[in-house]
Amino acid sequence: MRDSSDKRLIEDVIPIDVISRTSASEKVGGRVGHPASLHLWWARRPLAASRAAVYSALAPAEGRTRTLDEESIFFDALCTWGAEDHAIRTARSEVLAASKDGPPKVVDLFSGGGAIPLEALRLGCEVTANELNPVAHLIERMLLEFPQSYPGLADDVRKWGQIWVDAAWRDLSDFYPTVDGGTGQQHLLADDETEQRLPLAYLWTRTVRCPNPAAPEHDAHLVRQTWLGRKKNRVVALKPVVDRDALSLRYEVVTGTTEDDLGFDPAEGSRGGQVTCRICGAPVTSKHVKDEARAGRMGTAPLAALAAKPGRRGRDYLAVGEYELPDDAECLKRLEELDVEPLNESLPGTMRITGGTCMVYGFSQYRDLFTPRQLLALSTLAAGIRTVHDKACDEGMEPGRAAALSTALAMALNRVADRLSSLCRLDTKNEGGTNTFARQALPMVWDFYEANPFAGASGDVRKYLKETADLIERLSTLPNAAKCVRGSAASLPLPSDSQDAVITDPPYYDNISYADLSDFFYVWLKRSVGFLYPTDLGGELTPKRNEAVVAAYRHSGSKDDARRHYEDLMEKAFKEAHRVLKPGAPLVCVYAHKTTSGWSSLVESLKSAGFMITEAWPLDTEMPERAVGRGTASLASSIFLVARKRRPDAGVGSEAEVMAELGQIILERRARLEELGITGSDLVIATVGAGLRALTRYERVEQDNGEVLPAETFLEMVQSRVLDALFEGLAGTDPVTRYYVAAQYSYGYAAVPFDEANNLARMTGANLDGSGGLTTGPNPLVDKVKSTVVLRDFEDRGDDGRLGQPDTEASGTMPLYEIESSVAPPLIDVAHAVLWRAEHRPGEVRPYLMSVNVDAVALRQVIQTLAGRALRASSSETKSREASAAERLLVSWRTIVGERGLL
Repeated sequence: MRDSSDKRLIEDVIPIDVISRTSASEKVGGRVGHPASLHLWWARRPLAASRAAVYSALAPAEGRTRTLDEESIFFDALCTWGAEDHAIRTARSEVLAASKDGPPKVVDLFSGGGAIPLEALRLGCEVTANELNPVAHLIERMLLEFPQSYPGLADDVRKWGQIWVDAAWRDLSDFYPTVDGGTGQQHLLADDETEQRLPLAYLWTRTVRCPNPAAPEHDAHLVRQTWLGRKKNRVVALKPVVDRDALSLRYEVVTGTTEDDLGFDPAEGSRGGQVTCRICGAPVTSKHVKDEARAGRMGTAPLAALAAKPGRRGRDYLAVGEYELPDDAECLKRLEELDVEPLNESLPGTMRITGGTCMVYGFSQYRDLFTPRQLLALSTLAAGIRTVHDKACDEGMEPGRAAALSTALAMALNRVADRLSSLCRLDTKNEGGTNTFARQALPMVWDFYEANPFAGASGDVRKYLKETADLIERLSTLPNAAKCVRGSAASLPLPSDSQDAVITDPPYYDNISYADLSDFFYVWLKRSVGFLYPTDLGGELTPKRNEAVVAAYRHSGSKDDARRHYEDLMEKAFKEAHRVLKPGAPLVCVYAHKTTSGWSSLVESLKSAGFMITEAWPLDTEMPERAVGRGTASLASSIFLVARKRRPDAGVGSEAEVMAELGQIILERRARLEELGITGSDLVIATVGAGLRALTRYERVEQDNGEVLPAETFLEMVQSRVLDALFEGLAGTDPVTRYYVAAQYSYGYAAVPFDEANNLARMTGANLDGSGGLTTGPNPLVDKVKSTVVLRDFEDRGDDGRLGQPDTEASGTMPLYEIESSVAPPLIDVAHAVLWRAEHRPGEVRPYLMSVNVDAVALRQVIQTLAGRALRASSSETKSREASAAERLLVSWRTIVGERGLL
């Protein structure tokens, strides 16, 4: 039997910079054959990070012959998208060689999009993929089971998929008529061409009745903007043309080389559903729009259509009248004739999904998300899957294979559905459409993009069919199939002490209710392959009761009850992981670093389940230009948290024992990480993670008063101790200064998400927001910009004659009330004031210092810290202007303060 007590590579050292870089680059386009091309799943882990987690959790640390540089090169080859076969074979052979009783057994408790079990399969493991959500479960079977179990399935998908699409087109072609050249932006066809073309998409806007009582009844258009395309030397937009006699509004296609050529502003439009009626000039309030929508009186109006230019390079735009509009009544009539249940399932309530919601505008059922033509197209494709399945079986296809074929077609259908709802927008940069879930939400869209699912562009069913077949062909080469289980993570169909590793990506506290989001796809799976999976797809919607998420609406609005529910489920899941793991085998959690509450819940669950946390590795797996934009601090978006089974006789520890051990762990871990070149926020997070070992190695830790030390309290103590260790000379300074130095060290002057910065403020004892917070006052230490914060340096703040004077309103970070002069202001306020004077009015430095109540020695320590290399992420990083100014000030410090210091 394998000796599982050996130290694994993930518990020694891994090149987190390489793993972060390869994970981020994996998300940047061109991912042919990536699992994402099968079906959308939210927060799917990058394959690079998943592969690194599996490999480093199973490969022993002892006996390695590669140097640190050689390890980095190997991980680069192993984790880069489209990795070399040689690197994967080498990693697989190392993993198998380390397991003395056959392929190592790996289980993922929360398999989600299937990235972790897929990479475990790739490295030769025997894999169990557990998942409660039926949508994710079917995605996993399509990734991890069917391609490996049915050789040649890709060819079946291509053959029968073509039959499926052809049949659907025969039934739907009348609803997607071709178009002539028209009088749009450019002629659709060259003069010598007679071929007609299918529109690629149709553009629509929402409408409500205008509330103007003085005008005859007419519709107000809620179009948000009328841009069609914006590229270098070519801009295209729709110009609204009002006919006040007819009380109507139409749109002309206008082109130019610059925005000024258009002669109008295409950005003018509704904001949050509020608009000025273009026909009569009356204001249309958002309340009126909601009232009309909830009364069922929101409609749509056509804007334009898109078609490909000859040669399919570029877009032509057709005004209304140059293409046929759909007959909604005929669409609904055809829809009733199909053997497909109406989409009458309820949409999630307004409290269930964040990021904006269309439900407040009267959308109550899933059918409300689609136009009649969209419903007809998707329902026709759904009905066709049952027809194809039955024909394949009639021709002798084995039932299991026919089910796999049908499921593959259902995956393609769901990708079409994601691109074929009335929540898709026009992407004016690429002149195509976005998908429904461009964000993890169902927000209201005022002007939407209706793709043609047969026109060869975004939303085309044949495109997704090809991608599905190509992916299946790639996956068929994996060594074996996984065991895909749908059930609770708290009850695994596995023997005790049987698994060599548990590697999982658990739900992230209160981030997202995947069950609510996935219902969008569930309703179409029910109608396409529900007959094959009556157990998985037999409910009205996905199961919610046992989903591990802090969703207050499921607990009568109680956030406390929701949190207890989440923590209880997580503890049960980790206890089950404890049961199935071999003695000494590792558990690896890939967790998102967001809030102290989320972290502490995970730590408490692991500790209560009998685990001891041994390591934490921070990764930045996000795209280089993610949603928060350029100039944002590169933060650890994921953490590899490593744990082992705790000794049964661990007993009870005291707070004093734990804190003493913590100091030694921090000292050793910091030295090791700095030796590896890890600095900044990565060093802080990794050291904090290692510090959790001191708490979790005991069954419980008692404070001096006998009460149990909570994980959240300990976590804040660890974070504070780590910062004190990093900035030894500032351990006793004021919280405001400690925050500034820690934030500068961790993030520099880049924009940082508020929650991330608030975590750091709590570590240092500072108050980031609210009354007297660092973002408030006339001269704040931190600027708050939407959901991010940015540090302000001495140049931003120093030109304030009263900065550092605690009894005036201009003191910046000090409270705006009378304060005794004996109370010292934050040292960072004084440091900024001194630095600014030293740079701009050096003669004022000494008088200023004589006027403020500070310890000159402590102030010099702060300025030394601001000048030090410790505040730069690497030795090659350019000095900030503040660091340079601090260095210059230190050179002349003795001259300024005098030999005997300030008197």
